[in-house]
Amino acid sequence: MKIVIAGGGDVGVKIAEKLIYENHDVTILEKDPQLIRTLQSKLDAMIIPGDATNINTLIEANILSADSFIAVTNSDGDNLIACRIVKKCCKNNISITCKIDSYYQYFNEEYISPSDFGIETIIKPLEITVSKVMELMNNPNAFEVMNYADNMAQLVGVKVKRDFKHKGIPISEISVKDEIFAKVRLVAIQREGRVIIPKGQDIIYPKDKLYLVGKTNIVKNIIEKHFSSPVSLKNIIIVGGTKHAIELSKALNKAGKNITIIEEDKFRCKKLSFLLDNVLIMNGSATDSHLMDEVSVEDSCVISMSNNDEYNILSAFTAKKYGASKTMCMVKNSSIVNLINNLDPIDTVFSPHALTIGDILKHTRKTDLFSVSPFTEIDAETIGINVTQNSPILDTPIKDINFPKKSIIGVIIRKNNVIIPTGDDIIKMGDKVIVFLLPEAIYEVEKMFAASKFGGRR
Repeated sequence: MKIVIAGGGDVGVKIAEKLIYENHDVTILEKDPQLIRTLQSKLDAMIIPGDATNINTLIEANILSADSFIAVTNSDGDNLIACRIVKKCCKNNISITCKIDSYYQYFNEEYISPSDFGIETIIKPLEITVSKVMELMNNPNAFEVMNYADNMAQLVGVKVKRDFKHKGIPISEISVKDEIFAKVRLVAIQREGRVIIPKGQDIIYPKDKLYLVGKTNIVKNIIEKHFSSPVSLKNIIIVGGTKHAIELSKALNKAGKNITIIEEDKFRCKKLSFLLDNVLIMNGSATDSHLMDEVSVEDSCVISMSNNDEYNILSAFTAKKYGASKTMCMVKNSSIVNLINNLDPIDTVFSPHALTIGDILKHTRKTDLFSVSPFTEIDAETIGINVTQNSPILDTPIKDINFPKKSIIGVIIRKNNVIIPTGDDIIKMGDKVIVFLLPEAIYEVEKMFAASKFGGRR
């Protein structure tokens, strides 16, 4: 596919990297000279200097022959204008995806909608991020949560404690000794920065991070039995009075939580007090010991979501020092994530950029996907595939399929049943299949499920 991306920031770069890796023909439009130099040295893509709202720049980027246009600049206005120009100029059935941070500033169901700008797929990072945090709040003993097929199946990331009952035992033996483990699939182990696709002889050690998938109620049972610790979520302290904090506070208010926001800017504090009811606003720094002595941090959940990644990390460390029961840290710069994902004071890391990228990729890939979920902490993802077409792997025992080594089928969802597949199980038409995979396996897995669709790749 020929794909044009407007915006060479962190989101645009990560999307481009994944699409290039999957052999798509990618062009990026960017007007920042410094970013342009970085992109030219980093990516195997055509880089067009210029404004995405300029028709001549878009034509230079060969938009007239492109299959897909993705607008992910940092300006909502630029994204909207670019999409409207592309739709007006392109007579072909180009797919248009647009990222909008302030959705309700521009759209209203009664008067104007994304389709008025020619936008086929709208991406709302703010809503996606708040939804993710609420999901993590509902699963306090997990550092990662992904739900599939109307919450029938769930994947969670959990950390192995020192007193884990089955430490030092091969995975194949655990399922024999503990029947609840036979009802879920361990799809990955994160150990000291490495990602392991586990086999039966692999062993689980304390401090490992496990990624488990299965029927939602069974997953919750296994967490309660083996990976739970008391976590108080009644009192919530949010660090940073950002738009994310405002929307999250509204959602938490509805859930009956006691909320405090710590914000350094006095004028911002005044604005927050007008915008939010039943929320305590405190002016100061979350790394200031005097302020932290005033706030009831002990046994509270602290969510750091300012616009400064370093401040978020430091505030999470400070909160843990003062006895926070759970710390959650928002990180926008994806390169920082690998540096902090094994730091004990930070229980959960979430990334608006990773969530946005996943939502966009779901609409750009060829397979019939119902979800694409990149992980924040590791370079991997799950894809949910609707099996809707003939493929060589249909009705073949899984043990006879030459499945890529860097991937593993987590679950098969068949009608109202969640199946933990064995080698004897088969994939049938109409199934929903959740696959965990590393980047190098994406193309091969997609080809297996959508063999007839892959004529358009380079």
